[in-house]
Amino acid sequence: MPTDRLHVAFFNRSFHPDVAATGQLLTELCEGLVQDHGCRVSVVAGVPLVPAEGADSGPAGWGLFHRESFRGIEILRARGTRFSKRRFVGRFLNYISYFLSACYAGLRLDRPDVVVALTDPPIIGLAGWLASRRSRTRFVMSYRDVYPEVAVLLEDFRSETVNRVLQAVNRFLVRRADRVVALGETMRERLIHGKGADPKKTVVIPDWADASKIVPGPKRNPFSAANGFERKFVVMHSGNMGLSQGLESVLEAGRILQRFPEIQMVFVGNGVKRADLERRAGELNLENVCFLDFQPKERLSESFASADVFIISLKPGLAGYIVPSKLYGILAAGRPYVAAVEEASEIAAITMEHHCGLLAKPQDPEDLAEKILTFYHDRDLATLMGANARVAASRFDRPVQVRAYADLLRELVEEWPGVSRSGPWPLRRSVVKRSFDVAFSGLGLLLSAPLWPLIALAIKLQDGGPVFYGQKRVGRGGSRFRSWKFRSMVPDADLQFGPVQARRRDPRVTRTGRVLRASGLDELPQLLNILKGDMSFVGPRALLPEEIEVSGDGELIALSQVPGFDRRHSVRPGLTGLAQVYAPRDIPRIQKFRLDLLYIRKQSFWLDLKLFVVSVWISLRGSWEKRGPKF
Repeated sequence: MPTDRLHVAFFNRSFHPDVAATGQLLTELCEGLVQDHGCRVSVVAGVPLVPAEGADSGPAGWGLFHRESFRGIEILRARGTRFSKRRFVGRFLNYISYFLSACYAGLRLDRPDVVVALTDPPIIGLAGWLASRRSRTRFVMSYRDVYPEVAVLLEDFRSETVNRVLQAVNRFLVRRADRVVALGETMRERLIHGKGADPKKTVVIPDWADASKIVPGPKRNPFSAANGFERKFVVMHSGNMGLSQGLESVLEAGRILQRFPEIQMVFVGNGVKRADLERRAGELNLENVCFLDFQPKERLSESFASADVFIISLKPGLAGYIVPSKLYGILAAGRPYVAAVEEASEIAAITMEHHCGLLAKPQDPEDLAEKILTFYHDRDLATLMGANARVAASRFDRPVQVRAYADLLRELVEEWPGVSRSGPWPLRRSVVKRSFDVAFSGLGLLLSAPLWPLIALAIKLQDGGPVFYGQKRVGRGGSRFRSWKFRSMVPDADLQFGPVQARRRDPRVTRTGRVLRASGLDELPQLLNILKGDMSFVGPRALLPEEIEVSGDGELIALSQVPGFDRRHSVRPGLTGLAQVYAPRDIPRIQKFRLDLLYIRKQSFWLDLKLFVVSVWISLRGSWEKRGPKF
């Protein structure tokens, strides 16, 4: 294998044989990079949730990931749960379990030259960034959806805490990415002004369709004949039936159009909303509406040619946060469309520039029906706009956009001076440690989000005092930062008792506080300190600037007066560490200090990982307050 062959690693849950749009597009991109641009491509993907017909649903066994290949592409198939996507809990567990496996699989990659993370799930960029920091390679964030704005689509879950975490994760990723890819100008502006992306590093590469595979065809074809569409005016929605389109209004438009027997409304594809849409169509007795399953690639041209006009819809408020990729297949098929979207969207801009469709007000069934009737009554206009659509398709053809990615990736590697791609790059412990902290503090905040309101309620019911407790602590290099916890002691404990070490049957601790401290739940807010960089998961305990204890002769002394104490400040303080895990609860601080110094001398990624896993186990057992062994 040539040493100058560019190695690109992608992170995204959906990939071949998954039929989700993002998975199909990523598969086509990877194929193009391998076949047309001589790249070596690896993909950290998930087990397909909706595989193509006849495709293997995933590897057998119990490993965290499985290696396989597809058309010259190396796939690290990270395992995850496969619950139904119809409920938030199922989607959430699927995403989180894939994320954890993907983080591990990313550590098993051969060193890539560039890491590219997409947005399925929205936190997968953290796994990609972690892999890029491990190998000290370039990192690209390629946005398909922008969170937390897209989270408004969730009909069964709302959480301001989750939204804040997603916002923080995205702001973190766009600022650390060497390039940010948006699907259009509106999305680019959203990322710059809403997430803090650098305008100089943020580029637009739209999605695409393969204009050599999807071509204009005759209305009379095997697909239309099999479904009785030859003599119908077919209004088609093709693709995922998800939460973003607001397809209920399309059904309502179908109800309005029932007085025109020749008009047939056709939904092709699957998705979380299909069952609800079918049920609603039955309730409305819409005989002019039918539902068909997803069509394989080899039949897309026939399927698309069966339509006289297509429907593209997007809920209000999502312009620039989602760009429906179905548009590009419609353009390639040379068919006109009605786009029920906001004027600020990418689709509206393409529609007006190329005169290839009509715009309707989003979520307005009457306006949508009126625009459909415009094409129904004026077939010449439909033919003209269909021809314009095929011309526009050349701008969004697959080879054009794949080349744009190839040029971007090579440019990134070539502009990085002083780096040799032919040899291994050193692994910097501090980079790996910080990457781990960022990835798992973000994950921890997401997983714990449902607990925060319950803990806050318990604290309030205890004594009505404040929920959170903040203290100045000493960080790396002696810097000061404010550490946050859920309050576990009586209000104003510091004023009443001073900065002394916790002890057995501590009168300052409330009943609720004892539960929180035993399980470690009181320290959940410190995940924010870790995400910000004030703390790490593993390291010496962060102490108060004026913390004191009793010396051997009974004298109160400040720990800062202990010889060598400043060596604790050479690393970030930690949520857990050798002293917290292995030392008895009540031994003097100075003895714990010796364990801190031992950690500083012996620190490594694997020691951190061991202490992290043991600490999680102690939390699950509720053993943090035990005076003897905790595990």
